[in-house]
Amino acid sequence: MENYSEMKIRKTFASIIIFMLLVVTFTDLYPQKHLVTHTRGKLWETINSDGLIGHGGAWDYEEVTGIGFYPGFPDFYFPNDEELANSPDKVTNANFHNFRSGPWIIAKDLQSLEPPDFAPKPKEYLVYHSSMTFKNRGTIASYSPFESTINYIGTPGFNPELPEEMHYTTIPTVMGITVKQRSYAWSFPGFSDFIVYDYVFVNTGEMVIPSLNSIRNHQQTLNEVWLVFHSGISVSTKGTLNFHYETGQFIESAAPAGGFGGYGQKPGSDVYAIENQDAGDGKGLLYYSRDYNGGREPVPWDKWAIKKNWQSLLRLNPDWAPELQDPACFGFTFLYRTPPQDAASFDPYDADPTHFSVYSDEGDSFNGKSLDFNEYFGFNSYNEKFFYDFIKHDFLRENDGKLYGWYTSSFGPYTLAPGDSVRLIVAEIAGQMDLKQVAMGDPEHHFPDSSIAAIRRNAEAVRKAISWGYGARVNGMEIVADVPESPPAPNCTATNASVASDTAIIAIRWDRLSEETTFTDRSGQVFFDGATDVSGYRVYKGSDERGIWDLLIDIPRTEFEKYWNPELNLYEYFDKDLQFGFGFYYYVQAYNSNPKPWTSINGTLVTDLPELKSADYNRSQKVSAKPGPVDIEEKGWGVFVAPNPYIEGDYDYSFMGSDPRKIEFRSLPEKAVIKIFNVAGELVRTLKHGPDTYGNLSGSIEWDQKSNSGLLVAPGLYIYVVESETEGTEGSRTNGKLMIIR
Repeated sequence: MENYSEMKIRKTFASIIIFMLLVVTFTDLYPQKHLVTHTRGKLWETINSDGLIGHGGAWDYEEVTGIGFYPGFPDFYFPNDEELANSPDKVTNANFHNFRSGPWIIAKDLQSLEPPDFAPKPKEYLVYHSSMTFKNRGTIASYSPFESTINYIGTPGFNPELPEEMHYTTIPTVMGITVKQRSYAWSFPGFSDFIVYDYVFVNTGEMVIPSLNSIRNHQQTLNEVWLVFHSGISVSTKGTLNFHYETGQFIESAAPAGGFGGYGQKPGSDVYAIENQDAGDGKGLLYYSRDYNGGREPVPWDKWAIKKNWQSLLRLNPDWAPELQDPACFGFTFLYRTPPQDAASFDPYDADPTHFSVYSDEGDSFNGKSLDFNEYFGFNSYNEKFFYDFIKHDFLRENDGKLYGWYTSSFGPYTLAPGDSVRLIVAEIAGQMDLKQVAMGDPEHHFPDSSIAAIRRNAEAVRKAISWGYGARVNGMEIVADVPESPPAPNCTATNASVASDTAIIAIRWDRLSEETTFTDRSGQVFFDGATDVSGYRVYKGSDERGIWDLLIDIPRTEFEKYWNPELNLYEYFDKDLQFGFGFYYYVQAYNSNPKPWTSINGTLVTDLPELKSADYNRSQKVSAKPGPVDIEEKGWGVFVAPNPYIEGDYDYSFMGSDPRKIEFRSLPEKAVIKIFNVAGELVRTLKHGPDTYGNLSGSIEWDQKSNSGLLVAPGLYIYVVESETEGTEGSRTNGKLMIIR
């Protein structure tokens, strides 16, 4: 293991090289879209056009964006260096990690076009893979970029028969099998926790010649073909990252969750579950990992020093226990597979693999060779026969909680004549207990039962999506999954309404988008007409970016006019259950309590749909109630700081989970400049106060305890000077002191 200094040098050098390459190739890379991210649902995922799902390796400390994490939201945080990792106000909010997942193909006893003459020659094995090592194998560098469709109400050409997100690509391989890959995602509640991957493997004869990075056609019958789906999963990411960070040992202490081993010096903390593996049950295998204890606390075998303040750092409210760090289950379920020759069941929806194995990184071996998936599991160390033998065996390692899970599912053998194809449909799937209970620390100990129930519920939902979609064509495209559209979320804004008032008020406003939307189903009948089918609106409020919501009010259709503001041409609701300075998000949910019967894209009539409701995409920006500006010409100066003193982690002297580092200057005039000095008289920060971008006035401004250069200031005593820039009082000043205690 390299030390931290060596890692930083290597990382800096690599960053320079990558930057230079991006400068040269940016105009080619961006339009071609060889990498896309599903972000429409709660499960966000990055996919690559060579077949890789998630991230190719373990080196997550070089990333700050979400890769294979759940739940999806715009502001993922993942610390990527020693300084950020040890910052006391930084808590990673990424729940788990999926990497090196994707399809393989292994073909035996066939012909290959080999140099120097590239005439057909016997070959014992040919392999394509997208997930085993840091580089793909068996395809070309210039594979097809994604064709992407973003399709939801408000996008041009919205079509209710299509998924909200769809990405398509084709991947040629060395054995002449072309992989056609399409993936789908939706945001609708109840259908937002899975992504469907549809693979069609066609014997086109278009053989990749790796040494030439080109394709030549050679038609042949392939007598033994194995399709493999491989995945690496760690659901203990968040807990390990937030419990640790030993100074000078970021890699060693934090990386076990981010992508290193399961045994030895790097203990994992996952267990696995396998369900629906019985032939004849009509359901494909579901496998998933979950954390040993949900991230309630470090595992008993954890060797690393724990942050002394981890409990207070992770307590969002003084009355709550520390937040449960790893509350999700995550895995894959098989939905459809062409039955192989010796299948136990010929029902294509009874999609159990022929062989299935679960290993732990660094802790297990196969045929006498260590399965260190990060360092050695590739063709630099092992030959094709090793992998052929590996995919044709079954193994379940001891389920003792010390798992860093690697799952391998093999389907076959298949015989493919020219033009023949086989299909595999798989869903990446997550399940998590209620986020409010997670944030409270799971006081009633619902983990793991609630999370297991959630992933099972989502597995059943994706099975329904396949039964409603398989076999249909839309605009000439073969679509395999469909779900009923929910009412669209109205566009929502939230603004400070406390001007000239001593009462904290926020105004939530929303439009009639839901009521003005109509869409049909496959029968051509109107499935949703917002003018009559919106049953009501629910106004939600939350302080957490992940979407932990509390219901403020449920407004039935009969009361719509009570909240309509004709001057604004918007609905309006005032939240008065507030304190000044605390920030909140808001969103308005439209719901349809009694959906009409729905005909899916493959003609299935569904008559028992539950309530359909909108997701929280059109949430407001974070806003806090602020008192109005002070007329200092009439009332004089009265500026004060809240809280003062600021005490980190103290609910009475900080804004805690809402904005843990925020300090407010209050009773300000309409326009002013605030300068903050340390006790040595050095200028630390200059703040410019005035109307916001919407023209709203307020009498307060926030300081994030950072200097003009962006660095967190040291604890201690500070002096502030406020100078008015308001017309009539320009140049008038006042000053004061504030204390920061950490």
